[in-house]
Amino acid sequence: MDLHSQKAYWDRVAGEKRFRHPLRTDWLASYITGQNILDCGCGYGRLLNELADGGHRQIVGIDFSERMLKHCADMHPHRMFSLVQTDGHTIPFRDRRFDAVLLFTLLTCMPRDSEQRELLTEVSRVLVPGGLVYISDLLLNSDARNVGRYQQFVREFGTYGAFRLPEGVVVRHHSAEWIRSLTANFTQLKYERFTVTTMNGNQSEAFQYLGRLSQGNDPCGPIGE
Repeated sequence: MDLHSQKAYWDRVAGEKRFRHPLRTDWLASYITGQNILDCGCGYGRLLNELADGGHRQIVGIDFSERMLKHCADMHPHRMFSLVQTDGHTIPFRDRRFDAVLLFTLLTCMPRDSEQRELLTEVSRVLVPGGLVYISDLLLNSDARNVGRYQQFVREFGTYGAFRLPEGVVVRHHSAEWIRSLTANFTQLKYERFTVTTMNGNQSEAFQYLGRLSQGNDPCGPIGE
């Protein structure tokens, strides 16, 4: 479950996998107060392209997979967005840089609780006061196939919902309670459950969450300090 093996997997499948979580541009339009948007774990740039098509021009995509970013650049040669490769641990931008951060199918690629909490801390840091986080990811499923692999790997990974795919990569499905805990520093604006087709062609329960960084939870402290 080390970062190197996870990165090697995403480099290998950069031109193969497709993601189908819908981008609710109406959610962003209703609540965003600025223009700067970060797509964290942007992959091959599907969301970046949709945002650009919607008229957004101050867009940045980051990913730790060099091959994913190259595939993104090749698919969108006249792109209206910037791409940055990261170390997989931090978001390499100054405090209060973005008005909204998108985390689409990124939590599922970070099986450990500690990794996900560190990510949300970084998201809070780079958001302006009152900035938005928009999460779309996978929920726990109740079918026999999924329950079987949750139970098979819970001892190895210490988290019910984390499991290893046959290709070797470790992924995670989440409980609604965990998502509430993870987003405790945000005020929920929108939440919807839906069913999605995964990157491997299977059906899964999923959710979308839009939250605003709560007053008093800015990790950078009051402006001016």
